Amino acid sequence: MELSKNLRGKLENLTSFLRDREVIVAFSGGVDSSLLAFLSNKFAKRALLVTEKSILYPDEEIRLTSEFAKKYSITHLIIERDPLKDENFKVNPKNRCYICKTGLYKDIIKIKEEKDFDIILDGSNIDDLSDYRPGMQALRELNITTPYIDFKINKQEIRELCKYFDLEVQSKPSMACFSSRIPYDQDINEEKLEMIREAEKFLRNSYNLNQLRVRLHEGKLARIELMPEDIMKVMTDKNIEKIKTKFKQLGFCYITIDLEGFRSGSLNEVFIFNGVD
Repeated sequence: MELSKNLRGKLENLTSFLRDREVIVAFSGGVDSSLLAFLSNKFAKRALLVTEKSILYPDEEIRLTSEFAKKYSITHLIIERDPLKDENFKVNPKNRCYICKTGLYKDIIKIKEEKDFDIILDGSNIDDLSDYRPGMQALRELNITTPYIDFKINKQEIRELCKYFDLEVQSKPSMACFSSRIPYDQDINEEKLEMIREAEKFLRNSYNLNQLRVRLHEGKLARIELMPEDIMKVMTDKNIEKIKTKFKQLGFCYITIDLEGFRSGSLNEVFIFNGVD
C-alpha cells in the first residue's frame, strides 16, 4: 500500500527521531505500542520492550507481547507489579490512571537508569488528548516521551502504518486495564477484578467477540457493552440463559445489557452529566 504524503512525512519524522537513540518502549502489545516497538527495533540504536504483568490485564495479552518480541527479535522484559498494594489506587479516585501510570513509569525509569538507556517511549497518540486521560499528567511529570503526540499521529494513522509494515496487530481492538470497568470512587479489589476478567473471557470465547466490556457497578451489577452488531447476535433466549447462569456463578447479582453498546471510556460520561471538570 502507498502512504499519503502527509503520513509519509510523519513517519520520516518519527524514524529520524529514533535514529541513534537507545530507547525503552512501554509495551502493552496494543496497536500503538506494537508499532512503536517495531519502529524502535528497526531504526533506533538499541531498543528494549518493557511489559507490565499484573492482575489488571489478561494473561493472554502478556503471552502475545512475548510472541511479538520473539517474532521480531526484540529484547523484552516483563516486570510484575501489584497495583493493589497502593491504597491510593485501591480507593479508585478520579485520577486513578495518574496513580497507576506514575507507579509503572517509576519502575521503568529505574530500568532505564540501570541499563543506561536514553529515553522511555509511551504509545499515547494525539487522539488521547481529546478524552479524559489523567495518566497523561504522569507522563509529563516523569519526562516520558510520546512521539505520536509530538509528531501529531492519530489512531487511524497508526493503524495505516501497521498495515504498511504488515503488522498483524493492525486491526486489533483497543484494550484498557480491568480497573477501568469499575466506576470511580468504588473500591478496586481482587474479587472484582477477577469477576470482570472471567466474565469478559467467557463472553469473548463463547461468542467469538473482538470488542466488549463488562462494567461492574455497585450491588455487583454487570453492565455488558457489546458492539451494536453483536447485541442481537448474542442476545438470543438460549444465550441469555447461558450468560445469566455463568455471571451468577461468578458472583454478579444483576446482569444488564447497555443498549448504547460498546464505547471506550463510557464511565467518564458521568462527568458530562454531573458537570465535573
